[in-house]
Amino acid sequence: MRQTRFLYYLLTAAGLVSAAYNFSQGAFVTTSALAAVLYAAVAIGLTLLILRKHPGIAHGVVWGIAVTGVAAQLNENMNHLLIRVVPDWLVGAGIAPLTEEVLKFLGVLFICSCVIRPRHWADYVFVGVAVGMGFSVSENAVYYVNMTLENLDSDIRGTLLAVLVRFIANPLMHSFFTGIAAYGLSRRQPVRWLLLAMAVHFTANFGSSVTVALDDALWPLFPTLIILISLWAATIVSIVKLRKILPAEDTNTKPQLIGSQA
Repeated sequence: MRQTRFLYYLLTAAGLVSAAYNFSQGAFVTTSALAAVLYAAVAIGLTLLILRKHPGIAHGVVWGIAVTGVAAQLNENMNHLLIRVVPDWLVGAGIAPLTEEVLKFLGVLFICSCVIRPRHWADYVFVGVAVGMGFSVSENAVYYVNMTLENLDSDIRGTLLAVLVRFIANPLMHSFFTGIAAYGLSRRQPVRWLLLAMAVHFTANFGSSVTVALDDALWPLFPTLIILISLWAATIVSIVKLRKILPAEDTNTKPQLIGSQA
């Protein structure tokens, strides 16, 4: 157990260093940096506040931030490897679900096995939500920077457009994906539910990938819109169901950090 916990902390620290290095090497402007900081403060603050009664939430957020740099590097390397033999849209839609969901799931596995003692399936799910939120915060910061730099008319307009686009794309989507895999871990069916999380992630990426690959065609806009609406609907339904289910399934036993008094 101690060795596993040490490995977890070591990987987290290495991931944070990698993420910090990647950010330091990228170009950015003041407006995009400010938007990223404000979004991170609001998103992380609300996550810690709303889920404050559940352990491991801060660990989850930190892990999510830590693995974004590793995920980006893996995505880039796999893209270079597959782009010559696999259609562009399939590479764009299919790589991220494989690398990102595995990396996020590893965080849930580490935290729920060597940091906390989950007493309820929801404890797994909320750690997954926290991991996804941390990942989303870091990923959106990159999108804000890139979309601002691509807008040649105005930095402010570029940043505002980036914030709007990423909000429409659902800032809770990574929490939704990782929550699915985390639920599977709580039910001792991790592989099945991790594959489902990958499939949902692939579906979410499909519309935008096809739209970019076929930029002269209009028809990809329709499945993209349907997918976006469906993802938002699934996210909202999941939140509502969690709020209804938890009081009914309250076990009256509080989950604990490993090492705390029972």
